[in-house]
Amino acid sequence: MGFRQSSKATSTSSTQILIQNAKFITSKDVIDVASRVYDSYKRDKKLCYTFLVALSGVTALVVHETSAATGLMKGSLGDFRKNKKEKKQINIKNRNVAKKERSSAAVDEQFLSNLVQLGKIVLPSWRCKSVFLLSTQTVMLISRSYISLRIARKGGEGLQAVMERSWNHFLFVLADFYVCGIAASIVNSSLKYLTNSITVNFRHNLTKHVHEKYLSNRQYYKHAVLRKGNLDNADQRITDDLNMWCATSADLFSRTFKPLLDVILSTKRMSESMGYKGLTILYSYFFFSGHVIRFFSPPFSDYIQETQKKEGDFRRSHSRLISHAEEVAFLDGAEREKEILNEKLNQLTAWSQYYFFRQFIQGVLDQYFIKYGASMIGWPVLAFPFLLAKDMEEKELVARYREADTLIQNASSSIGDLLMVYKKLQKLSGFTSRVVDLLHSVESGEEEKEKEIEGRSNGIVRTSSNDDEIEFQNVTVFSPDNRLLIKDVSLKIRRGESLFITGANGAGKTSLFRVLAGLWEASEGVVLRPRNGLKSIKSEGGDDGDVSSLFYVPQRPYLVTGSLRDQILYPAKQKSDEDEFDKDDERILECLARVNLVKLLKKGDRSVGLDRLEHDWNDVLSGGEKQRIGLARLYFHAPRFAILDEATSAINPDEEGALYEEFEKNNITVFSIAHRMELKRFHKKHLHFKADGKGNWTLKKIL
Repeated sequence: MGFRQSSKATSTSSTQILIQNAKFITSKDVIDVASRVYDSYKRDKKLCYTFLVALSGVTALVVHETSAATGLMKGSLGDFRKNKKEKKQINIKNRNVAKKERSSAAVDEQFLSNLVQLGKIVLPSWRCKSVFLLSTQTVMLISRSYISLRIARKGGEGLQAVMERSWNHFLFVLADFYVCGIAASIVNSSLKYLTNSITVNFRHNLTKHVHEKYLSNRQYYKHAVLRKGNLDNADQRITDDLNMWCATSADLFSRTFKPLLDVILSTKRMSESMGYKGLTILYSYFFFSGHVIRFFSPPFSDYIQETQKKEGDFRRSHSRLISHAEEVAFLDGAEREKEILNEKLNQLTAWSQYYFFRQFIQGVLDQYFIKYGASMIGWPVLAFPFLLAKDMEEKELVARYREADTLIQNASSSIGDLLMVYKKLQKLSGFTSRVVDLLHSVESGEEEKEKEIEGRSNGIVRTSSNDDEIEFQNVTVFSPDNRLLIKDVSLKIRRGESLFITGANGAGKTSLFRVLAGLWEASEGVVLRPRNGLKSIKSEGGDDGDVSSLFYVPQRPYLVTGSLRDQILYPAKQKSDEDEFDKDDERILECLARVNLVKLLKKGDRSVGLDRLEHDWNDVLSGGEKQRIGLARLYFHAPRFAILDEATSAINPDEEGALYEEFEKNNITVFSIAHRMELKRFHKKHLHFKADGKGNWTLKKIL
């Protein structure tokens, strides 16, 4: 109780003294302090210049981003209010193509080479936005180091003012520190903002580059369907791994440059009070401990690569369940799916536990050598010069010691950060390896494309001068697992001569048209197809607009993310011209009427029209409705030739005849892969694959 009263009395006494002394602080003193603070910063030109330059860069960035965001919001609101124009966004066997080796995950010359390769992508030119952000961040980091030096110096001056019992000096230091604190707050927040902005820009540049390669030459098909290149979890690499690489690389620069600059500036300042001998001992210790830590450090880059792979496998298992939820539910396969998911989870858990245990062991080593071992060396190094300084006044000695103590802590912390850069490089190396593997895999398609073109010039697949016929000359096709499907197929289909195709499952019915579309490569023979393949070409008269030369309608049509309008337009997109837009809508409504899907223009009791949106159309439409969407899409594009791969299998047989009659009315020649023999009457020829393992087939005219 007495202690509490004593503490209270002391506190009251201190407050009274503070109030009494404050009475002697006049407005003249305040003006004098402000003037001295201004003069002090005016003399510190390095700090002021770097801060102003960095602040100008950040201000320009903020103005630019704010303007862009405002424009985006206005555009979004405008589109919302209009509610009319909503913008949404081969097979090649290559048995002789050598697979590129997987990139090493070690921090070595290969890693540096990979880093340079990625650097050229994220920094495409010296005038790009990312270079501006990095330059602004560099100046801001320099400014932050100068602010740290000033704060350390003011800490010593504040202690000196207390020992001198000088109110005027103390107020000057306090005011100076107040201004410094404002600048430090701006700088620290700006550095975080700049790091995030660099990450976003790096990701934008790198992901666009990957999209360009991944979606060219049908690379997405080769990786997803043919499993070419043994590239695991391409979706995770593009979404997660790219983002992690960008975040790690953007963060690495600031965590390397600033500590290095802090060490240099702090060392220069400390040498004025302590000399270089003690600092040399301290830095030698860090050099030694860095080698020890690196020697005992496990290959964390490989660990990170393996962790990302197992995360991707686990994520893929859940994606499969979502994609096939209905099939699993019908088969009541929840228990089996749970076993599969738990098996992947157990593998991920076991690996993660091992990985984190190795991190724990390494963390103990890091903490001892960098933090506590450094303190044992740093205390004597800091204290000895001041213990031996006999001719220095006490108040000056205390002020210098306080400043040196702050500086040596900053320097030690910065050196520790620099030593930990190796671990960050290991982490970056792991992500770099996965990203470069992805790039090598998708970029290999460019080389394959050249080989494919060379093969075509020798007569494998050629563009016909006649857009009204398709011809196969002695075409032999093998499956990707080297199984003979079709041998010496020769046939010519002219416009108006629809072909009916039958055969057992796995006989090669679809394979022939994969060759025609360029998804697979024929082993032998010549394929003559309309120019531009699956792309649009101009009709002869020019009255009908674009006419596709070839179109494909699968058994399960692809439903794109977007509105009902987008489902019919795909793979085209809505036109920006008002008149063309209205014409397209009229044609879409007509096509929906042909396939009896006018009901989709309503959602419940509401009429929503072609702007109707669904989170996932696959969950909304039945199997038959999906096939009707595919046919409506076919009617809209009105191609010369169409491949129907079981395209009406889920539709009532009584309605198939009317749908096929629409093909004849629109002069669409179809290749119908089907099992219902009733459809045979809508075709001129019948191609049957025998599925005997020898690739035999028969072709007959339909009378």
